[in-house]
Amino acid sequence: MKYGNGWHFIGIVGVCFGLSSCHLGSNKNKGGIPPLTGDATINTVGFLETDFEPLNMWLDEIFEVNYKHMTAELIFDQVPLNDIFYQTDSLSSITTPFNFSSPGITRRQLLKKISDHWKLRISLISDSTGNPTAVLVRG
Repeated sequence: MKYGNGWHFIGIVGVCFGLSSCHLGSNKNKGGIPPLTGDATINTVGFLETDFEPLNMWLDEIFEVNYKHMTAELIFDQVPLNDIFYQTDSLSSITTPFNFSSPGITRRQLLKKISDHWKLRISLISDSTGNPTAVLVRG
């Protein structure tokens, strides 16, 4: 599944943070410092690193999740991951279900956990100005 137009991505991220009642501040994970919130056992140092603060805030927001029998094709359409655009490639061959629960995990940590589980390569796609427009997920 492919989603286009980076402006939609930037707009949705902006609206999410404009309506949010929480302000988490800047990314605390720069320079290899482990996160202070969420599941500290998941190492996200260098994972989906960006200077685009609205995306960092979105990635570092904490949620409770309870996933059972998730497939790689469905996981990116689930809350709290479904707010942004993903460009996926070669996920149809992945058959092992993803089962995971956490009372407090950031989206960045959750994406890292998913990446580790299915051995996915997850990275950011940026436009000519360097702003992220989508998340690229390759199987």
